[in-house]
This record gives sequence, C-alpha cells and structure tokens, in this order.
Amino acid sequence: MFSKNAARDWSLTRRMAVIFAIANGLVLLVYTIVLAGEVMGILRGEVKAFISHELTELTLEIAETDGSREAIQECVDDVVEETTGEPDCALRVRDTDGTLIASAGEERLLSIVPGAIPLGISWRSRLLSDEIAIKAEALGDRHIEIIVDASEPVARIFEFSQTAIVVFLAAAVMTGLTGWFTAHRGLRSLREVVARAASIDSPRDAAPIVLTGAPREVRAVGNALNELLARLQATLDEMRALTAGLAHELRSPLQNLIGETEVTLMSLRSKEEYRDVLRSNLEDLYDLTDAVDNLVTFCRTSEPLHRDLASERFDLAREARLRLTREERVAERKGVDLEFSTEGDTALEADRESTLRVLRNLVANAIIWTPPSKRIHVHVRGSNGSVEIVVDDEGPGVSPDVADRIFEPFVTGQSRKGKRGGYGLGLAICHTILKDHNGTLAHEESPLGGARFVARFPRDAGGQRDAAPSA
Repeated sequence: MFSKNAARDWSLTRRMAVIFAIANGLVLLVYTIVLAGEVMGILRGEVKAFISHELTELTLEIAETDGSREAIQECVDDVVEETTGEPDCALRVRDTDGTLIASAGEERLLSIVPGAIPLGISWRSRLLSDEIAIKAEALGDRHIEIIVDASEPVARIFEFSQTAIVVFLAAAVMTGLTGWFTAHRGLRSLREVVARAASIDSPRDAAPIVLTGAPREVRAVGNALNELLARLQATLDEMRALTAGLAHELRSPLQNLIGETEVTLMSLRSKEEYRDVLRSNLEDLYDLTDAVDNLVTFCRTSEPLHRDLASERFDLAREARLRLTREERVAERKGVDLEFSTEGDTALEADRESTLRVLRNLVANAIIWTPPSKRIHVHVRGSNGSVEIVVDDEGPGVSPDVADRIFEPFVTGQSRKGKRGGYGLGLAICHTILKDHNGTLAHEESPLGGARFVARFPRDAGGQRDAAPSA
C-alpha cells in the first residue's frame, strides 16, 4: 500500500507543456468571451438603431396624413417596402385600446406576436430561428409597433462562437506543443548532465562537466556536480592518506614487537632482559593503542551530528599529573626532559576524556618532534573565565609549508631525520574538540625555540556548548 506522501514519477517537460496550454487557453478564453460580448453588443446596437430609424420615419409620415385608416395603412406599406435589403420587419398601428388600425410586413413576424406590444423595447426568443426584437411607441392617441427578425445577427454571433471555440482548441494544442518543445529543448542540457554523471565510474577519472551555451540554471547544476566530485576526490585522497598513514604507523610498532620477540626467543635470557623486552613491547603496544584511540576519536568527531560530550566538573591540573605518566616514560626513554607546572585555579566544567585527549595529543606531538637531550614544558594555567594548556618544546617548530593547515586532518611535516612524524590526526582531533567546547587552539613560536601550542577551554565549556546554537 502506497503512502500518501510517496514520491510520484512526473515529467517536467509534460508538466510545462500542460501549464503552457492551460495558461494560454485561459487567456484566450477570457479574450474570446470579452470579444463575443463586444460583437453581441454591436449587433444588438445595429438592430436597435434600425428599429429607431423605422419608427421615426413612420411617425413622420403618419404626421403628414389626415389620420384616416387608409392613409395610415399606405404609410405603413411604404415604410415596409423601403426596408428591402434590411432585416425583415413588420409594422403595426393600434388605437390606445389595442384595436388594430394598419399592419404590413412578414406574416411570420406578425404571427409570432399577435397581440398588442407594450411600450418599450425587448428581445424575445422561442427558438433560435424565432429571435425577434419588438418595440412600441406612443403617437398621440395611437401606438406604433415594430417587429424585427433578429435571427441573422444571432446566427452571426453563434458562428463567431463556433469559430472562437475552434481557435481556442487549436491554440491550446499549439501552445501545448510549443511548451513541450521549449521545455524539451531547454532541458537538453540537463539530460547531458545526467548522461555525463551516469558515465562517471570514479571521481578521479571524471572530467569536469562543461556545459557551453547551457542555461544559467543548468550550468549551476553542472558546477555543483563538479564541486561535489572535487569534494569526493578530496575525501578519497584523505582516505588514501589515512590508510597509508595507518599502515605506516601500525607497521613500525608491530614489526618492533615481532622482531624483539623473535630475537628474545632465540636464546635464554635473564629475568632482567625479559623485563626490558616486555617493557619495550609494552611501549609499542601503547603506541598502537594511541593510534587506534586517535583513529576512533577522529571518526567520532568527524560526524556532523556528534554532540555526545559528557560535561562534568574536574581539576585539569590534577588530572593531567595522573594522565601524563606514560608520556613521561616515553619522554624519559627518548632522553627528553618533560617538565610540568600549574598556575591559578584550573577547575573547569567540560568533557573530561576529550579534554585530556587534547592534553595527551599535544604532549605526544611535542615528544615526537623534540630531539633527545632537549626539553618540553607543559603548563596548565587558570585565568578569569578560562583554563589553558600551554605546551612548549625545543623541536624544529612548525614548518611554514604547513603552518596554515596544521590543524587539518592528514597534514604532517617531516622530521629532521626525514622520518614521518605521525599521520596527521592528533592536532586535527584537538582542534575539533576545542571547537566543540567553544574554545580555541593556536600555535606560535616557543620561547624555548621550538613550537608552542595553546589550547584554551572556557571555564564553563559544557554550559557554553549547550547554549551555543547547533550548526
């Protein structure tokens, strides 16, 4: 059973043709009705003018007679004879009591109205063939009556109406065909867009849709499709970069795990040596965990409707000391000095795990880029209305080539040894989390000579986020 709101398959070409035909037909119908009214008025006016002329002429002739029946009859006969070539008519003269004095003209007309005609003019019709106009005027103590055959002007009006109907139908058909042709031709460019879009197997192999000479509206559709293809291609490139980055980042710790484990198993080791191997393997497992965590976080934060951050109140400095234990071990193992300091009230209301993810990603990024025997300084400070995480390092700093895109996904630099420093998700995740908390993330040159990253959280980030309108 189909829903009332189910989409119907309809043709724009057919609909435009029907609309053209109906619109033009209505205009032509109104014009025809108005014109028919005008024609009818003109024909009726001609009949009335004829009646007035004959009555006036008969009145003048009777006024010149002695008033006898014979003289009046002669006048009536003369006037009727003079109407040759005019509409058929009949004339009668009566006394005020209705007694007939004289009459002449078509017997058919006289038989249609045998009785006396009241003063005034009227139009009568029994059948279409009996259309007549009658009028009676007072002449002293007598009444002059005239009966005119009006069937001819009525027939002319009827013929005009028939012609108008034929013209109306022909015009509707012609307009419908014109509308169909216009719509079909106008939508030809759109059909070309559909054909080209249907021929695209992959955005990479797709040539831009060029519609030279197409209407602006269709060109806009083509441009939108070109932009869509470009965005799809960019997304595919990002996915390939992500796949390549994951393969690179996950292969290294896995190979380390496999290699160290195989070497360890080749001969008996002391407890201390086994402990060192396990400790090294544990660090590699932590690296794998961080890679997977960042990937999961990135997928979650990349969803347009993700709004599932849990707001709670906690002390960021206190949590930071607890959560940076592994980073401290990694830095120690690499020979990097990791310093930590706090300042002011560092309590805030935000999503705990997301906030600490920002802290750990910034510190991990600094460890990657800081050479051995150098130092990193992590400073958590509270001020009026905000809590900031400031991470300084003595690394190479942010390359000018990527400075404007450092917070975009998959954007990475090259370390001084030519090795990849990551797969470009950590800072992108930090930027997204700060944006969700109505905070800011910025980078600048560090007083230590490397890079400084400053993550600023509003102290009541959870409440501000709830109050902010959704995008």
